[in-house]
Amino acid sequence: MAKKDYIDLKTAIPGPKGMEWYARDRAAISPSYVRPYVLVADHAEGLEVVDVDGNTYLDFTAGVAVNSTGHRHPEVIKAIKDQADKLVHMSGTDFFYPIQIVLAEKIKEITPGPTEKLVWYGNSGAEAVEAGLKLARWHSKRPLALAFFGGFHGRTYGAVTLSGSKAKHREGFSPMLQGVVHVPYAYCYRCPLGLEPETCEFRCIGMIEEVMERIAPPSDIAVMVVEAIQGEGGYVVPPAGYFQKLRQLTEERGILLMVDEVQSGMGRTGKMFAIEHWDTEPDIMAIAKGVASGLPLGIMVAKKNVMDWKQGAHGSTFGGNPLSCAAALKTIEL
Repeated sequence: MAKKDYIDLKTAIPGPKGMEWYARDRAAISPSYVRPYVLVADHAEGLEVVDVDGNTYLDFTAGVAVNSTGHRHPEVIKAIKDQADKLVHMSGTDFFYPIQIVLAEKIKEITPGPTEKLVWYGNSGAEAVEAGLKLARWHSKRPLALAFFGGFHGRTYGAVTLSGSKAKHREGFSPMLQGVVHVPYAYCYRCPLGLEPETCEFRCIGMIEEVMERIAPPSDIAVMVVEAIQGEGGYVVPPAGYFQKLRQLTEERGILLMVDEVQSGMGRTGKMFAIEHWDTEPDIMAIAKGVASGLPLGIMVAKKNVMDWKQGAHGSTFGGNPLSCAAALKTIEL
């Protein structure tokens, strides 16, 4: 695609071909998908997307935080094609193949903290979150999980139960997963208590301690699940020192800290993972979206002493697909 410094529109927006595809979509695809406007993509490269009518757009969504190297980065495409010439699928839950192991070694290298880690593969952020929640309950033998108001972790039952972003994500699907308790996040810009971060002395963390005193005994809490930076319905960045305080709170009570980096990871905040801004090492991490430049891949990483579940406890037929692993390795390199 030739370099342009303007948007090239061939038709009205949406165009006639786009509307034809829109009508076919409405007759064939679930109405649950959220499409704010009619953009029917035909091809893309870098930042530019061209629709079926030939209209050119700039994609500031990056494929909804997925295309971390842009659309169809040539080195990523080459890595995928080279891998496709060798092996497309072998199911890493049941067999071995080198590229899955090489990527796991690289993930261990780039995730924060000095503790030895292990890697589990799925296909999406929600699957990575679900795996982390299952692992936390398995390892701790405790039933409860703490999650945060404003957080978003996915659409499957465990992930949507952990989410505290919008009621419409839950509407009509109850009962939710048992044993999830929500607590306040450090939303300093619109503090629900009307306090200032310079003087509040982390009152939001004090409220978590009150929840533990009143309804969620720490001895029953397996894990605290939190986004390093909240990203659904507004980007919420916690203040300096917040995660160090959360880490201290969880360590003192024997609670695992699971950080969801599905949207905030892979360099989007200036570091490989957003939690690195607070010099905090999680016990469990969820990684997806931008890790494979557009191919489906979810990764759950945990400290080796935490990932102690037995053979057969959890798996995924397509998780760690060779093509996705090849794309992820090149993405990390780039």
